[in-house]
Amino acid sequence: MSRGLEYAVLFFAAHYLSKQDYGELEYYKKIIEVGSSIFAFGFPVLLISYTRSRESKDYFYLLSILFIFLIAILTAVFFQIFNVLFLVIPFLFYALFFTGGITQNYILISRGSNAASVYKILTSLFFYAIVFCSIYFFAISGKAFVIVNYILFPFFLIYAGFLLYKQKLIWEKLKRYWGLFKKLLYGSFTLVVSEFAGMLFLYTDIFIIKLLSKQDNIDIANYSFALNITNMLLLVPMTLVQVDIEKLKTNYEYVKTLNKKIQALIALASVVVVAFFYVLTNYFITEYKEIFSLFLIILVAKIVQTLSPLYGTMLNVLKLFNTNLFINLGSLFINIILSYLLFEKFELYGVAFASIISLIIRQILLVQAFNKNK
Repeated sequence: MSRGLEYAVLFFAAHYLSKQDYGELEYYKKIIEVGSSIFAFGFPVLLISYTRSRESKDYFYLLSILFIFLIAILTAVFFQIFNVLFLVIPFLFYALFFTGGITQNYILISRGSNAASVYKILTSLFFYAIVFCSIYFFAISGKAFVIVNYILFPFFLIYAGFLLYKQKLIWEKLKRYWGLFKKLLYGSFTLVVSEFAGMLFLYTDIFIIKLLSKQDNIDIANYSFALNITNMLLLVPMTLVQVDIEKLKTNYEYVKTLNKKIQALIALASVVVVAFFYVLTNYFITEYKEIFSLFLIILVAKIVQTLSPLYGTMLNVLKLFNTNLFINLGSLFINIILSYLLFEKFELYGVAFASIISLIIRQILLVQAFNKNK
């Protein structure tokens, strides 16, 4: 449902806005999503993979919030130098409260997947309703994904304070957990770099296009439109891994069963996505009809990418943070180089093909690393 709200707003924006404005909207959206992964510092994954007792989950949640605020303060000067200080609050909101942030993962491990789903739905409902109103009623186009964070941030900060207040945390225990937390910061640093590198696949494409294209916002609009639709496929592995995370921690053989389930659902979902794109662009948002070939190439890349969340999560469960880091960084480096080289000759198609190659390499390395260390 939350993903459906996102797509409803994005499809409305693609239809309502010019390609120039829609490209700017997508560019800021991608910047915030990528930048917030740095602020999050790998803590969402750390909360899921490391904490066991209820007490450790509560104290690690508080310490994660405090550390993320520290990152925001330390980087504010850097943001000011480049005149992008306005991005600090969006980065904070995404890292702390939005989908995949530490609050959602804290609720997941402390209250279960149902509570986390309710949180995600309500957060998305408020978030995308404000984005829609910003575009439709207030003519805020390119920065709609920036403004919404300023509106919601104080309310969610109060909510986080309420969650922590109910736990009756003790100062002496907080100091003890801080000692343990400090020891895990290196592992968390590898997580943030690894997660940053992992999510940059296909996001890197947007930045390459922004850098090299002579009509950057229009090309970003075309590429992002196809990318957003193919992103639907990621719902399958992300949801199944999230729901079964506790089982995966204790039963490594279940990985094979879950992987087969993911592959079967992805095959079915791919057919649905192709049909959806065809109907959408031929009858509703016809200005994107000409990018069908580009869409199919990106779809192949996304199918490959859907196979990696399971194995990437398992490497984190096995505490193989460095291995996951090196695989993601190496594959990302290959992706950037290939994207740059192939864009010069094939433009958007070259960038999409570069993603297919680098994602296949990453998947092979992830599977090999898991099988070797399980």
